[in-house]
Amino acid sequence: MHPLRTHIPSANALFTFEAAARRRSFTAAADELNVSQPAVSKMIRQFEASLGFKLFHRDTRPLELTAEGKRLFADVERSFDLLNSSILAMRQGERRDTVRVSFSASFLQLWLLPRLSDFTETHPGVDLAILESSHDDIDLYAEGIEVSARLGHGNWPDLNAQELVPEVIFPVAHPGFIAKTGGQIGDLGRARLLHFRERHRVRFGWRDWLSASGGLGGRVEEAVVFSDALGSLGAASLGHGVALGWSHLVLDQVLAGNLQQVGSRRLATGNSVWLVTSRRRSPSPAAEAFLRWVLRRMGQDCAAHPGIFLPQDNMNS
Repeated sequence: MHPLRTHIPSANALFTFEAAARRRSFTAAADELNVSQPAVSKMIRQFEASLGFKLFHRDTRPLELTAEGKRLFADVERSFDLLNSSILAMRQGERRDTVRVSFSASFLQLWLLPRLSDFTETHPGVDLAILESSHDDIDLYAEGIEVSARLGHGNWPDLNAQELVPEVIFPVAHPGFIAKTGGQIGDLGRARLLHFRERHRVRFGWRDWLSASGGLGGRVEEAVVFSDALGSLGAASLGHGVALGWSHLVLDQVLAGNLQQVGSRRLATGNSVWLVTSRRRSPSPAAEAFLRWVLRRMGQDCAAHPGIFLPQDNMNS
């Protein structure tokens, strides 16, 4: 008998826990599993008793996972995805599914690629065709792209959208650059600001930041301008000045010590990054697997490092 059997009363306990944790509701999990809400609640209680620790905070709505619950949920999702992909690959023999995805250069280089090995390991039967996009308004159906991302409010008539992460922005610079200023940069309007201006996208820039911060006085110098955020953030990590950073894009660089937040303000713009698919074609099972994986990995980042994703100001407040 596998030692895991001593901790888990039945395989159904794992499926019930996964549904309740993902839906953050015993009632929604019951609907999905076609059982009663009391049956879900009873199964979770039995599972917790067998494990010896609590999985949910039951006094919150929607349900919140405990620290142990979050860790177990991440492992269960990963294991389920791996089993599902293995079974699909064996059923299909030599057949492999390819998913065409398209993202901005900054999202690809700073978030997706550092995590890509996790997807290839857990989904060995799925190949990715990764395209770099410089437009927000690309026609996914016409281009044969199954999954992409857009910034906004999620209400595009031709797209299905799932919220990935809120847009939270703050200035960043290399710790060495900050140290040269005596440990802090007081007036950002007078600092060496690294700008970017994309040809086919409109993004939050330094003028927006200074205006929202009440610090816009006169002309904003643009001595260094890059064609995208990837360039300005790369320059900042090398100590060339201060760039605007998006929480999910700068997370790894901040953890590695290559970038540090300047000041204490983090602005939430009210927009979010959304994963999008075309309404004219249902995503393939492989594309669905990729969507679930991206949402799960971003959720893990947010749960593990909540401070960097929480705003300390709000443009809409």
